[in-house]
Amino acid sequence: MKELFDVKFAFDPNDYDGEVKSVAVRGEFLFYKSNLTGHTDETGMVDCDRKYTCYEYEDGMDNIGGVYVEEMTWNEDTKRYELTLKLPAGLYPYSFVIDPEYCEKYEGHESIYCNVYTKDGEVKGLRNIKEHFAKIGAGQKGSIIHDPKNLPNIPTITGTQHNSQLIVGDSTDHSWLPIKDQQKAGTVSYISYKDINGDTRSLGVYLPANYSRDKIYRTIYVSHGGGGNEADWFHQGGIANIMDNLIAEDKMEDAILVTMNNSVYKWDFEMISQNIIQCVVPFIEKLFPVYTIPDKRAFCGLSMGSMTTLFIYMHHASVFDYYGAFSGGMAPGHAGYTLDDPHLKNVKLLIGCGEEDMAYNEREIGVPPTIRALKENNIPFQTYFSTASHDWFCWPQMFEYFAAEVLWK
Repeated sequence: MKELFDVKFAFDPNDYDGEVKSVAVRGEFLFYKSNLTGHTDETGMVDCDRKYTCYEYEDGMDNIGGVYVEEMTWNEDTKRYELTLKLPAGLYPYSFVIDPEYCEKYEGHESIYCNVYTKDGEVKGLRNIKEHFAKIGAGQKGSIIHDPKNLPNIPTITGTQHNSQLIVGDSTDHSWLPIKDQQKAGTVSYISYKDINGDTRSLGVYLPANYSRDKIYRTIYVSHGGGGNEADWFHQGGIANIMDNLIAEDKMEDAILVTMNNSVYKWDFEMISQNIIQCVVPFIEKLFPVYTIPDKRAFCGLSMGSMTTLFIYMHHASVFDYYGAFSGGMAPGHAGYTLDDPHLKNVKLLIGCGEEDMAYNEREIGVPPTIRALKENNIPFQTYFSTASHDWFCWPQMFEYFAAEVLWK
């Protein structure tokens, strides 16, 4: 039986520049009952019957994306708003909602993130969300804010994060949680480079523990999804923790991992490819002691980053020998699709998605049509399907499998 942890949230109204009448916690604290029976079998996907709140959690349930909101209680003794939730181990994004306003469930063209689950299990609309996203883009303080006592650590030029990060449990529960022996933890930093347009951009760089310029390292290049940036995988996906834990357990070779911001190119796959090939890879190979041959390089990504991965795989397969496509496909009918390069038979590809993933569909950008196209062309690949949906509960699982079972095997 999974251990449940008492997680206490606290908010001091003095930390907000404005009047505070009430406060709520907003986070991805939802669960579901999985029917996944085989991680490497693309059959058996189901539509989630419902999502459960943390108050309804039962042993055996899995995390799934979706926003839960619960109002906090004012504590006259501490002069703070407080709330305690029982949660299983995991990495959870959360924020505070100042003076939450509810309405009927949003329909039509409103963002799915406007819809939130409440303590009674109902789905309601949260009006503040529109104000928040409008203001955060302008660098102003909105009505949905980070935890002032737990701000995201993202010193990048182009990267921002909407949520604070909640760590529950440790690496004995999940590889994407911090390694217990911090002496074996690597480092994450953000460095500037000139991109293909001559603009200054940021790269996120993970260096393994005991990094030394006297050693030569393999490299893994990782892309976020639509609307994301170079900080996503580190902040939301715990990817540095995964690297730490797998390396410490001898499940993968030491490697340098690099993230970039592809949103700035409006998902022009060829421009992104050329930026990576002409700018990012040469910059990293000049700055760090890394191998400069394809069989020591890997590229992976999620959602739009998965489609980016497949575009590079199809058009520039000789640059990397290992590809991971998480939650996004590129099948016949999609612009840029081609499986004509004979080199595709010599590289390794992992493709898959979450059990409840919107990428598990029959659209031309769906995962199943892409898998069928690979099969019809007799191109080798591996599949891996995880619990969760199109969310940050799915992608760390996929990267863990990619790193431990596919890379340099």
